[in-house]
Amino acid sequence: MRRILGAALSLLLLVGLSGCNWRPPAATVNGTEITTSDLEEDLRMMRDNPELAAAFQLSVPPQGEPMPSAVTANLLTLRIAEVILAAGYRASDKQFTAEQAQQQRDLVLAELTTALGSQELVAKLPAAFVARLTERFVHSNALLGDVAQEDLANTVSLLFGAYQVQVNPRYGAWDSASFEVVPDAPPAFGGGLSELLVDQ
Repeated sequence: MRRILGAALSLLLLVGLSGCNWRPPAATVNGTEITTSDLEEDLRMMRDNPELAAAFQLSVPPQGEPMPSAVTANLLTLRIAEVILAAGYRASDKQFTAEQAQQQRDLVLAELTTALGSQELVAKLPAAFVARLTERFVHSNALLGDVAQEDLANTVSLLFGAYQVQVNPRYGAWDSASFEVVPDAPPAFGGGLSELLVDQ
């Protein structure tokens, strides 16, 4: 009877998971999930906006061709960085005033407009993505913007090393030395995470 009940429970769990299309997260940061849907949304956005992909120095193939694992790893690295930077900012005493934060947002929007070539292309981007991009800029500049170049790598190590990151093996593995997702092939970013976070 116990085996029958156990088998029935397993079947119910299997049916339940299949019914809600559950998928394991793309990554977790101290238990906070970055869903596979989050990552796929960024991949679709880069494919649909080649100017944005170029601004991020990502080589995105046309629709119908497989996405390179390095591109996926790079975008997942940025998603992970967003979570860590937001948490680090909340816990830090290095915070901007509301006016300073808005100035930072205005600056990144101006730089994004320049990178894409027009305000119309910026307006086409999902508002949620633009908000994520500007907030990452605010958080990274507050935490790292006043750090001397020679101290930047160590400061990033202290910040990012305080968080436990787990990556779905489908997308690669978390490199705790360089603080980035490493796929089967080397990532396209060549300068390491420090150069992605702060506009020096």
